Amino acid sequence: MRAPIAAAVVTVALLLASVVAHAGSGVADADAAKVGHCTFLKDIEGRSVFGERLKDPAVRKAREDARGQAEKAGATDIVWGKVSSTDITTVAAKAYRCGG
Repeated sequence: MRAPIAAAVVTVALLLASVVAHAGSGVADADAAKVGHCTFLKDIEGRSVFGERLKDPAVRKAREDARGQAEKAGATDIVWGKVSSTDITTVAAKAYRCGG
């Protein structure tokens, strides 16, 4: 009985943290067409220790990690790539700087 409640509490906490982190980020989601005239900065791989068991929160956490890396690199936009989930969830992305 305690395990499902604990899992629900962790999930809610991760969701809230993810929303807050994304809201404060200056890195926007983009697609290949939007970044066509932008400067490519680097390939990024976001990670989350929450694997297959908590897939949705794990993907959000991995994207949050990738977005943070992109922001540190000076990116304004991020293009998401492949998501892989086993024991650790990873998400590939490309960071770009667009505009002046």
